[in-house]
Amino acid sequence: MRNSVYLCDEKFKLIMNKSMYDSYMRMEMVPAGAILDHIVSKQQRSKTEIAALSGLIPQRLNDLIKGNRRFTPQVSIAIEKALGIDQTGFFYLLQSNHDIYLAKRTEMDNRRTPNLQVLTKTTFWDVDVSKIDWIRARQWALRRVLEYGNAEEIRELDRFYGHEALMSVLNNPAGFRLYDQVKLNYERAMI
Repeated sequence: MRNSVYLCDEKFKLIMNKSMYDSYMRMEMVPAGAILDHIVSKQQRSKTEIAALSGLIPQRLNDLIKGNRRFTPQVSIAIEKALGIDQTGFFYLLQSNHDIYLAKRTEMDNRRTPNLQVLTKTTFWDVDVSKIDWIRARQWALRRVLEYGNAEEIRELDRFYGHEALMSVLNNPAGFRLYDQVKLNYERAMI
């Protein structure tokens, strides 16, 4: 009877450990080093002890925690063994998930501004293009580029905002001083 109770307890601990580590894997916005630091403190163990058990110098472990060094598969496995984590490559995978999250976030940030190298001072003579909130100023920016911009600028804002947004501004002639010029500029850009 005792053995079966012990086995049930061990299975429960394994299931709880697995679900806990699975939840860490879903925390892609948190760097692997921060999760390592959390696990070490949760186990109430010292970083020096974990470094020694994993064959690292304490400074190397500290660099991993602070994000100054990247996990290699070998270092990840050594730290996992020291912490009793049975998921091979756990910290290495956490680091990869975080890298993917950062890449997606950078891509999203890049979508918040068009390619400013394409936009000319001639078109945006009165503003600093790096300070424009391109999402809020969509109508204004599209009107400005359609009226005064060159073909490359029109194509860039078409790419950035999407063709539907460009067409909705183009098909609303109210507010344009030079609507014939706007249509001509658009036609030149789309050739």
